[in-house]
Amino acid sequence: MARVIFFATALCLAFVGGAWAGPETTLRLTFVGDLMAHPALSALTDYRDIYKGVADILAQSDLTFANLEFPVDSTQPPSGYPLFNAHRGYVRAALEAGIDVFSTANNHAFDGGEEGVLQTVRALSALDDGTSRRLFFSGIRGNPARPFAPEEIVVNGVRIGFLAVTQFLNQPGGGRYVDVVDYDDGEDAASFARLVKEVSPLYDVFIVSYHGDREYVQEPSEAKRAFFHKLVENGATVVFAHHPHVLQDYELVSVHGSTRLIMYSMGNFISGMTWRNWPPDPDALGALVSDSIMLAADVTVNGAGASVSRVAPIPIADYRDGEGRVEVLKLDELADGKDGVPSAWKPYFQARLSRIAKLLGVTTDSFSSGLRTVERVR
Repeated sequence: MARVIFFATALCLAFVGGAWAGPETTLRLTFVGDLMAHPALSALTDYRDIYKGVADILAQSDLTFANLEFPVDSTQPPSGYPLFNAHRGYVRAALEAGIDVFSTANNHAFDGGEEGVLQTVRALSALDDGTSRRLFFSGIRGNPARPFAPEEIVVNGVRIGFLAVTQFLNQPGGGRYVDVVDYDDGEDAASFARLVKEVSPLYDVFIVSYHGDREYVQEPSEAKRAFFHKLVENGATVVFAHHPHVLQDYELVSVHGSTRLIMYSMGNFISGMTWRNWPPDPDALGALVSDSIMLAADVTVNGAGASVSRVAPIPIADYRDGEGRVEVLKLDELADGKDGVPSAWKPYFQARLSRIAKLLGVTTDSFSSGLRTVERVR
């Protein structure tokens, strides 16, 4: 029923759409993976330290998108797996670091039940009002009578629609509060694809965040690949996906003369799973869940519509120092032995950097330029 109500709303608002009439404008949008709340992170003295190693990348972005994989309920203690929870200050540090758009639709969104969702909505709304930066989120709602709708973000006159959904929830009964779309359900997937086709013309740029697929698998399922292609064909400029906790490749796709971006899985951005890392084994699961990329995408908007004009993958790693502090650092700097990395770990990070380059089909030297051109458009 919510989908039908929203279709009607979209049609009523259709008069606000139309071709871009302003000067050509390019936005830098940066995408990162899962922002987790493991105990090793909740126990940190200053959450801002997590982001210092990538502060320059975040500062260069007009918007940075992340998946917020936990409820935010400060009335309950912080908790880790299997039922996550974090406090408002943990999210405030991410916001102040430069992450300002959050997907809140994921399998852990209903870990705190109805009250957890309500507290999350209140917390994120309060942070939006209480800091110098705006905060945007999509994927949950406090009132089940209201339809799920894209979050509208306006940057330099460009209207961005952001819509976040998840394939499933770990706890039952959350579909009234969390937007659930299962791409393996043909009717559900087709309904959502129609929704994207209806609402995307209302915006200059339309971004879909999707949380799903199998965990710890570096190759996207064929069903997910086909579903994401359908979404960009139906008007999504970017599909930003997560949940496997490991990095999968991204793809640039040509649709009606514009270039669209699909990220199949962005892996973990920050997690407490670094205890699994071990220098002699750079191919172990511990490495896969601790290394990923930040993907900076330049999106150009003009009279012809929106098109991804450039992308830049920046390899990163979650690094735990000798005192147990966990932070996000650039993987090439760790491979060079910077940040006080013990000599025994340098070959490990060099091997991890090579693994990411191989997965993305580039050389490690290409990371230094920060550019990856659009020749791979299919």
